[in-house]
Amino acid sequence: MDIVTIVSAVCVAAYAALAIRYVARYNLGFSFQEIRSAAMAAAAVIAAFIAIGFLGRKTGRSGQRSDLS
Repeated sequence: MDIVTIVSAVCVAAYAALAIRYVARYNLGFSFQEIRSAAMAAAAVIAAFIAIGFLGRKTGRSGQRSDLS
């Protein structure tokens, strides 16, 4: 991935987070503590999925069987 793609993705994610926060706060009436708690829970779930994907990926030749018998 190039740097422009990464910066664009981060900016779009930040804008989406601000839009969701605005809707949750002013249109749905959630308190800041409720929004913060839900955001932390969502961040933990996303981080867990990223960690599982990163750690579960087979790197290089480690996934191949060798005939050492």
